[in-house]
Amino acid sequence: MRVIVGNPGCMVMSLTNDELKALLTDSALAAIHPDTPLAQIEAALRSLAESVALSDPLRRAVVREATIQRLRQAGVGSPAVFADAAFGPAPKRHSAIVRAPRLQLNTAEPWLEPVQGSDLLDQMAAAFSRFLVLSPAAADAEALWCLNTYAYDAAGVLPNLCISSLEKRCGKTRNLEILGCLVQRPLHTASITPAALYRTIDPYQPTLLIDEADTIFVNGGNTELRGLLNAGLYRSNAYVLRCGNRKEPQWCSVWCPKAIALIGRLPETLEDRSIVIPMRRKEEPVETFRYEQVRDLLEPLRRKSARWARDHEKALADAEPKPPPIHDRAQDIWRPLLGIAEVAGDDWPERARTAALALSGAAHPHNRLAISLLNDVRRIFIQRQAERLPSRNIVRQLARMTHRPWPDWNGGKPITPIQLASILSELGVRPRVLRHDRREVSRGYRLQDLAPAS
Repeated sequence: MRVIVGNPGCMVMSLTNDELKALLTDSALAAIHPDTPLAQIEAALRSLAESVALSDPLRRAVVREATIQRLRQAGVGSPAVFADAAFGPAPKRHSAIVRAPRLQLNTAEPWLEPVQGSDLLDQMAAAFSRFLVLSPAAADAEALWCLNTYAYDAAGVLPNLCISSLEKRCGKTRNLEILGCLVQRPLHTASITPAALYRTIDPYQPTLLIDEADTIFVNGGNTELRGLLNAGLYRSNAYVLRCGNRKEPQWCSVWCPKAIALIGRLPETLEDRSIVIPMRRKEEPVETFRYEQVRDLLEPLRRKSARWARDHEKALADAEPKPPPIHDRAQDIWRPLLGIAEVAGDDWPERARTAALALSGAAHPHNRLAISLLNDVRRIFIQRQAERLPSRNIVRQLARMTHRPWPDWNGGKPITPIQLASILSELGVRPRVLRHDRREVSRGYRLQDLAPAS
């Protein structure tokens, strides 16, 4: 049965190629050629337009496009003009500018009753230990840092939190998710430009949770972004000068809490402004993490944090905690967290000092990386019973260690001889010229130069 498209209540069936050809033939459009008189083309177009006048818009659009193709094949100039006159112009795309909504950040409503600070910190530290493999010092430091996101205006120093691992799948992103369930006004991003950074901080005052930072600072790049992040340590100079909409210079704030997760290490100046949380692959069981469930479970801790920070704003501003014996910059970045611990009371002042001592010594995870690589290289020498090996042979063997980070070290590709030399240089191990015979010379390593590392 032939379905008449366009009549109410009828089914709408797709045109087949044969039906489309038949339409063009019935209208005589299929027979036109370069010498066809324009009056004959006009008659053919009118006939075709009338045959689909009651069809739906999609059917008319299909026939219109077929008409344009046929006119073009026949050598008719401006075929779209003829098709528009016969069928009407093609439907215009929606051109209205759809503006993205303003960022909606989750601001915690203060708890209705006063909150005990030490109990609150206990619960926050326990939340990290439930879902992550962390040392007690690291869990305590993260709890203090989370609470500081509600009170950072009380101090003149604002440390970054650096979540670092030597390889993939160590829980860095999971750590950021848990932070997002506990901090004030969390804003997750896997990448951020310098312009987006200062245009976000001033109006929104977020807690920035930046993942995959190793892709941002690859090969020492993104110096402008690094400079902006460096500028956010001290409140007195946490501003950058930029041109506004009318090209007038204006101060833009970069003062907000920032947690940064990456494989490897941050640029040295940025790492020096950060509390480093070393991560490793889990060997012991932790609880299964479901973001929506954990977010709802931890929401009361966010509200309690907002209430505690509001109630103790003056005490935090006046706090002068005694720092542990760590270097001057470390004392600066730990000062606000030690102040929170002092005001919270109970055993938290001692726990905070212990965490500062432990993590200030762990601020260079690249040393452990170099030790790990050195031990793997020694293993290659022993397995091959070699006294010396070229760098190219070593990296070829490292690329076969699927359980180690080296096969994906170079942005998803195997570690290179240059990267091998760079990492081992941290331990004073450097490649040397190896002579294999009178003609062949290469750079590599000798077993006697690879002292065991632990």
